Amino acid sequence: MQHTFFKYHPSIWKVTGFLLLLFVLPASAIKEHKTEIDSLNRILSEHPSPCRSIPVLSRLAKLHEQKPEQVVYLKEQIKEAEKIDSIQAVYAALSEISVYYYNMKNGSDSLTYWVQQIDSITHKRNEYPDVLFRAKSLYCQDLLWSGNYEESMNRITDLYQLAVEKKQNYGLMRCSECLGQIYQAIRRDSDAVVAFQDGLDRLEQLGGDEETELRLISYQIESNLRTDAYEKTAGMLAAYKKLIDKLNELNATHNGLYVVNREYWLFYSFYTDLYLQENKLDKAKEALDMATRFEGSEFVEGDYACRVYLSVKSRYYAQTGNLSTALYYIDKLLEEKRLPEALLLKVDMLKKQGKQDEVLALYDEIDTYNTKRNDEMFLRQVNQLRTLHDINFEIALKEKIKNNQKQIRQERYQLIFFISLIIILIIILYILYIYIRRTQRLKNDLLQEKHTLLESKEKLILETMRADEASYMKSSFIADMSHEIRTPLNAIAGFSELLIDEATESKEKKEYSAIIQNNTDLMLTLVNDVLDLSKMKTGDMSFNLQKVPLAECCQKALDSIRQSVHEGVALTFNPAPEQVIIKTDVMRLQQLFTNLLDNAIKFTEKGEINLAYSLEADRKQVRITVTDTGTGIPPEIQEEIFKRFKKQDDSKAGTGLGLPICYYIAEHLSGPGKIFLDTSYTAGARFVFIHPCETDVPVI
Repeated sequence: MQHTFFKYHPSIWKVTGFLLLLFVLPASAIKEHKTEIDSLNRILSEHPSPCRSIPVLSRLAKLHEQKPEQVVYLKEQIKEAEKIDSIQAVYAALSEISVYYYNMKNGSDSLTYWVQQIDSITHKRNEYPDVLFRAKSLYCQDLLWSGNYEESMNRITDLYQLAVEKKQNYGLMRCSECLGQIYQAIRRDSDAVVAFQDGLDRLEQLGGDEETELRLISYQIESNLRTDAYEKTAGMLAAYKKLIDKLNELNATHNGLYVVNREYWLFYSFYTDLYLQENKLDKAKEALDMATRFEGSEFVEGDYACRVYLSVKSRYYAQTGNLSTALYYIDKLLEEKRLPEALLLKVDMLKKQGKQDEVLALYDEIDTYNTKRNDEMFLRQVNQLRTLHDINFEIALKEKIKNNQKQIRQERYQLIFFISLIIILIIILYILYIYIRRTQRLKNDLLQEKHTLLESKEKLILETMRADEASYMKSSFIADMSHEIRTPLNAIAGFSELLIDEATESKEKKEYSAIIQNNTDLMLTLVNDVLDLSKMKTGDMSFNLQKVPLAECCQKALDSIRQSVHEGVALTFNPAPEQVIIKTDVMRLQQLFTNLLDNAIKFTEKGEINLAYSLEADRKQVRITVTDTGTGIPPEIQEEIFKRFKKQDDSKAGTGLGLPICYYIAEHLSGPGKIFLDTSYTAGARFVFIHPCETDVPVI
């Protein structure tokens, strides 16, 4: 079964010529086509240089495909190419000429002539280009289609050996295609599928070509349909459709370069054949209708696609019982070429109609055809070529394995190199990491030392300031103490002299004795405060805790300072209504109360000094307050009143130790923050002391 070649399975242009172009192309496209031809001819009329004329002639030849003008332009292209020794342009023209005569019905002699011309040129140049294998493979196919099997086998065997010898991959691809077609001719379709697949594999190695790929896939589909490989056929048909769609998209940008309608026609014809073999008549009808849609303009008598279409159409009508229509289409198929499979199909139809004489005549014709096709020498040549192909395949496989092993070794060496490089880089990065880490650690150490030095400097400055402040406070304290001690001592000394003076009256002596006693107590208080300060610094101040009524402690403190209260100042006491028992150091608590009350007496000239206490809401603590109506404490020194030697008024007697001692005692009896100045009270000063109470002691 002859397959045409031009633009992948072109229709037989010798029959339709320019009429087919007129039928396929719309009027606007024909006009553009003619305009382009006229434009190119004008360029040639100017006698351009070969470099410019060669592409023009090539384009004109393309625009006159399968028309006599094509050969004229291609011959002119050869002449122009010879002027500048452009052998590639010569080869391109010779290749298209061989395709032209291959596609002509009576072009065998001309094809033989041009194949000899190509062979002569390449032999003189000692070259084996693609054009040589393309032209010779077309010649071998032409011999095969004309029934000259033996000569075809001789030619293809020689060509295959040459391709193997020269390692010409394109030539091997073309020979695999021819070998597959020979297998198809003698119905060894399983071998044909292998040969066509080898051609596809080699085509992929060459970089691919959509037209050639379409041709080889269609061959494979035909052989798969004959071997009942339905699932595989469906997959190949999907790939076939995808490739046709791709070419159809390319037509939008290439002026309809590819004859895709014919390929769709063939595609749906194949699908019809597949469904008929699976006895899916409904789907076969749908596929056949789709194929009929593409019959139109590209329906050409003798075309391979036309024969496939007529064959499946006759089979469809035969399977649906419409024998008369089936015979009509099978007769149309046999008008072009009487192939054995078509004859067998007609035999089956005639048997059903009971036409035995016609059946016997057809059997004689089939027997004659098979005898010629199954000639012993021809089969031996086919087997020799198959053996040669298998040997070459094994050699190619071994070469491929060898190359793969070499590539694996190279990749292994590259992998080792990269691994070594990575290890070296890791070592370098590790060294850099260690160096950077060490540098960072040294930097951190230096920063830490700097920070330590700065802290030491700040501490030194702070300690210096504290030392200066302590020195100042010490000097101020000594001056204050000297003043505070000198005052009562002067009073004691002076009034002691008056006391022993005989002129002093008894009443005055009593008064002087009281003054001496008061100043003695004052000086004793100063000495005790200094001693307490010393104990506070050394931590030797002791606390003896015991349970006592809070009211008694408060009353004793009031009694001890009552005589010091100024005239006009009321000293009041507001205890809680219930008795409160606390666990405390009685002496230290009284000292705290006394210091707070003394502080209130100093700054209160009139009004009231009040000592009070009350239970907190949780009844676990008691709130003790000392409130006065004196001058109060200015806001700017409220936060510093519990600091040592801090005095509110330097003109007042005292060393500034009373409140710090109170804070120290409160901290040990109740905890930090339990004594504080109530800043919300503004009528004087109010100190608050929170002390735990014994909740387990019954309340009276």
